Amino acid sequence: MPFDCAPIIDAPKSLPALAGDVQFRTNPPKLDAIVVRPIPAWHASRRPECVTDTLAVLALARALLTDEQHWCRGSFARGWLDIPVPVQSVFARRYCALGAIIRAGREFGLPVEDARNALEWQTIRPVGNWNDDPWRTHADVIAAFDGAIAAIDASPSDQRRGNLSFSHETTISVTRASRPT
Repeated sequence: MPFDCAPIIDAPKSLPALAGDVQFRTNPPKLDAIVVRPIPAWHASRRPECVTDTLAVLALARALLTDEQHWCRGSFARGWLDIPVPVQSVFARRYCALGAIIRAGREFGLPVEDARNALEWQTIRPVGNWNDDPWRTHADVIAAFDGAIAAIDASPSDQRRGNLSFSHETTISVTRASRPT
C-alpha cells in the first residue's frame, strides 16, 4: 500500500532471488468459500419439530439480511446512525448473522441453538467471529445461510431412519407402527 493507503490491485509478484518459492500478494486471498456441508446426525437435533423450527429460524434470519443495508459487523444489531442496540429493540435496523438468528428466534418464540449450530457447521468457525471478519462480504453471509438451509433440508429426518428419536438425556425411544389385524 502506498502512503495514501490506496489499495494496489496487481497480480501476485514473485522475487527472482527466491526462484519463485515465495509470492507476495497485494490482495487478500479468498480464504473460505461456502460449500454445502452435510450436517452429521450428532451435530443437531433430528426430531421433526426441531428441524422445522431450525428451518423457520434460518429462513427468517436470512430474510432479515437479504438487503445488504440490513447487515452489519461488530454488534448483534444496530439502529439509526449505526448505533449498537439490543437485538429485540424496535430501533434495530441492521443485524449481524448471529443477531439475525437471535431476532428470528425471538419473533417466533423458538430456540436458536440448532440454527446457530447449523450455520457454524457451514462456516467452520464461530458465527460471531466469522461474521466480523473484515474480508467477509454480504454475499458470503447469504451463501452461508443458503448452505445451512440446504444442509438441514437435505438431512435425513427421524421418520426416514426407522422412527428412532434421541432426546437430550441420551435415551432411545422406538415407536412401532401398529399391525393391521
